[in-house]
Amino acid sequence: MLEFGFWEYTAPGGGSVDRYTTADWDMLLDDMAGGGMNSLVLCVKWLTTGYRSRYDWLDQDPNATGISTDNSVIHYAMREARKRGMKIWLLVVGTQYNSSKFGIQPANPDAYWGEFGMYDLDQPGIAERIELLYAEIIELFGEMADGLIAELEFCDRDSTHRIPIYNEWAQAENRPDYDTIKKIAMEPRSYPFLDWRDFSTDRRSVMLKRIESVVRGKGFTGPLTTIVEVGSCDGVMVRNVNLPRLRKTSPTWGVVTYDSIYNRRINRLSSMDYCVVQPRELGYEINYLTRGVMTFGANWDDISDSLDDQWRMVYEDALMFKPDRFWFMGADARNPEGMVCNPIKLPQWGYPDGRTARLAMLKMAKEMGVI
Repeated sequence: MLEFGFWEYTAPGGGSVDRYTTADWDMLLDDMAGGGMNSLVLCVKWLTTGYRSRYDWLDQDPNATGISTDNSVIHYAMREARKRGMKIWLLVVGTQYNSSKFGIQPANPDAYWGEFGMYDLDQPGIAERIELLYAEIIELFGEMADGLIAELEFCDRDSTHRIPIYNEWAQAENRPDYDTIKKIAMEPRSYPFLDWRDFSTDRRSVMLKRIESVVRGKGFTGPLTTIVEVGSCDGVMVRNVNLPRLRKTSPTWGVVTYDSIYNRRINRLSSMDYCVVQPRELGYEINYLTRGVMTFGANWDDISDSLDDQWRMVYEDALMFKPDRFWFMGADARNPEGMVCNPIKLPQWGYPDGRTARLAMLKMAKEMGVI
């Protein structure tokens, strides 16, 4: 295994490190290093913004220490992680924004998660702002980063302005036009969404090329990766992108795969096929994201979904399938309003706080021989 570490958000709402002081970072990084971790993913732009930006169309919560310290606490965390021998990855979500602050409403009227808009890549003005976002983040933090992860979640939605773009693509690819795929008969043994998935995969590739041009132009030389989303429910897994097609159209980009619902009891073997076996067969390094000190998405009445059980299954799968990089979402849980890591629910699994939980998770990794 090349890298083993935590995946955390300086952006508000996750529930942990957005309020961290330098002393908090020292404690976390010492715990990570002591537990054998050598990698840290920092999400500085998620649904919310976790760094001080010059752009007024990004939300700027003054309670987030990245913003209140004018990014100095983020630079501190990156420096200290590097001192402890860790690789540092920047994670940037380019397609989700606080829509009232952003000043542009999503073209699809259903593309909202509360106050946050989900933007497709062809809506006028969006790609240009994505370029500005990535350029600024590389200017501010790129010198200390080893790699970049671009997330374009929910960029694939159907909207009126995409119809002529799809039709032009479909004609060139000898595919059915938009009216046909919208009216196609639903045959149980066929998948009428495949044409749209190939189209939206190609549109992602166009955006990835634009991001690559921007960050390389700013002097960033580290590896570039993008998250390939999956949907998972009882008996079914679906990937948002055509992965072989993405490999051909974006050969300079790696991918990050993940559990989707972060429950190893659902589609356990098929998720490993999607997340490890298939990407490896295509020549990708396996960058795998799983569940850390993460209370999101759990069924509180089911003890089988305890964090201990989830970690044990994750480690078993890691030993069997051997990802190259292996990140746990959630290193702490402090904010009772956190959407990803929430301290209120930890006691149901026997942990009084996030640090106790992460230390137990790291101890289990050593006991099981993962590190």
